[in-house]
Amino acid sequence: MAVVQNTYTENIRPAFVGQIADMTGYDADTRNVETAAGIGFGLAVGQGTAPKGAVLGAATAAAFVGISIRDVTLDPRDGDKYPQNANMGVMTWGDIWVQTGGAVAVGADVTFDAATGVLSSAAAGASQFAIAGARWMSATSGVGLAKLRLRGPTPAA
Repeated sequence: MAVVQNTYTENIRPAFVGQIADMTGYDADTRNVETAAGIGFGLAVGQGTAPKGAVLGAATAAAFVGISIRDVTLDPRDGDKYPQNANMGVMTWGDIWVQTGGAVAVGADVTFDAATGVLSSAAAGASQFAIAGARWMSATSGVGLAKLRLRGPTPAA
């Protein structure tokens, strides 16, 4: 039998990408992954073609439905992402850890890249959309792990 783990760190890591940050309250939906390449943890997802479908990123700010939640029960060979056609947890309201696309400041607005779903504080524009009611709860000086709070209107679909 192969050894699963043979070294242990003295301290546990405080967070992982896509991990629910705390248990103060959150809402999540189950959606079906429509993106052929799958969808990684902690990324913005948009409305797919099916009523409960989801795609990586979103073509408009209005198509944003939430952020993909880490699932430790997935096969590790899938590379920390949900494969196409898998059921995926999507946070619609609450606090979640994400990998930022650049520096973010506490309290700053949150945007996502339409194509990659990466979250940041980049200026909203043709390929960056603001998430209503979202804000950063921790800061990074560049690309890094940060806590994001979703408190905007819950998507209707």
